[in-house]
Amino acid sequence: MKKHLLILFLIFFSFKAIAGDSPKQRVDSLLAKAMEFGSQGKLVPYIETAIKAFNLANSANYDEGKAKSGMYIAEGLVTVGLFKEALKQLDRIETTDIYKKEIFVQSDVYRLRGRAYGGLMLYQQAIREFRLQQELIKQLTGEKQVKAYQYNYENLSAVFQRMGQLDSVQKYTELQLENLKVFAEKDAAMRYQIVYENLGRLYVEKGDLVKAKQSLDKSLELIKKYNIPVVLNTYTALAILEKKKGNLQKAATFYEESLVRKRAAGSRIGVQNSYRELADFYRISNLDKAKADHYEIAFSRLNDSLENENRHVVDQVLNQILKLKDEESNTKVSRAGTIALNALLLLLVVVLFFVWRSKHNRKILVQKEEALQETETINKELTEQIGENKFNTLIDLAKSNNPEFLILFTELYPQFIQALKSFDANLRSTELEFCAMAFLNFSTKNISEYTFVTIRAVQVRKNRLRKKFDIPSDVDFNNWMRELAGTSVSPLEPKG
Repeated sequence: MKKHLLILFLIFFSFKAIAGDSPKQRVDSLLAKAMEFGSQGKLVPYIETAIKAFNLANSANYDEGKAKSGMYIAEGLVTVGLFKEALKQLDRIETTDIYKKEIFVQSDVYRLRGRAYGGLMLYQQAIREFRLQQELIKQLTGEKQVKAYQYNYENLSAVFQRMGQLDSVQKYTELQLENLKVFAEKDAAMRYQIVYENLGRLYVEKGDLVKAKQSLDKSLELIKKYNIPVVLNTYTALAILEKKKGNLQKAATFYEESLVRKRAAGSRIGVQNSYRELADFYRISNLDKAKADHYEIAFSRLNDSLENENRHVVDQVLNQILKLKDEESNTKVSRAGTIALNALLLLLVVVLFFVWRSKHNRKILVQKEEALQETETINKELTEQIGENKFNTLIDLAKSNNPEFLILFTELYPQFIQALKSFDANLRSTELEFCAMAFLNFSTKNISEYTFVTIRAVQVRKNRLRKKFDIPSDVDFNNWMRELAGTSVSPLEPKG
């Protein structure tokens, strides 16, 4: 019997040892793959892979992996424009141990939070985050510090540009140039080129055409000297400069060259901007009406295409975020399963021990079965409470106009969302939220109050959706939504 006990103990501790470093290696491998997708501009695979890494790190309780993958996810969400989701992801990162210990991780969280606030047009909050980041950067050393300052100055320049504070833009653009001086020109040629390009555009905007020409000439010199492959805005800046001088033919040449460069770089957004600039330039200058019309049409077509693609990307990313929440729930269940398995192994050891020690095994097993039944009863009651709590949470999210509302609603009533999308697969998230509130029987007044719009605006939205879903005018809008997928709602639903 002692031999059997020893074998069981060995099995138990071997089982725990097997779960050692392999999840950590898989997380690091996924993060490397995500970085590769990011460098190729493949945004959805980048976020999807980072989420896989996060889920694996979460289930393995790999703290550094959770922080790193969380940063990747937040970066992707900021890039795609889901700023509020990015802020929630950053809040999660702050709970990790590595965030509390690593200055660089804290600095990066401030950087991304500043970018997210900037995207939400909360410029003062964005500036505050970047200022807090600067205090942390002082504690970094070497290349990490230089790069952190560079991104910090770039982000501050961008925020002040949006605010129209050109003197501050100049200050932080010049600080970027000063910061780069620790590198040899050839080692940071592209960064130098971008800074001179930005200075040139800034001086054009400020009306200092001499300094603008000097900066843009330096940018051109670097492009030719180091054969810099991706050049997007220098030629546009030169076009604006020549237009300011009244040299319209020269300006046209630079605008056209900018378009060629953007096509060569594969920047569809850059090409879209060039079409807009060329259409406006040829129309306003009366230089060539045919070209103005040509570029206007080209802009409209590409703009429609990009809008559809962006909407598709946002939908894909939102689906990934929903999956992330599902995976987190599954991880909790998985952890509970692991604990149960460990407990079972220990229980088996204990049972064998007592079989060897005593003939009262039957009594002990009966006691444990009774305890198990009691636990199941408690768990059932808790599960019912959780369902009720989720519905109450859903109502609170709707009343506070929280973006988490649609995510939780989709979790609770997936069949309703599927039924809506069977009418139109490209429904926007705002339309889904509106239909969800109608499904929950919120009145026009409620929806107006909770979404901060006028009653008239809510009525207009209802009429548009009536047309989209072909809802007869004599049918109650809320009842139609509630009957759509044959679903029922908790009796706690709002009646007002």
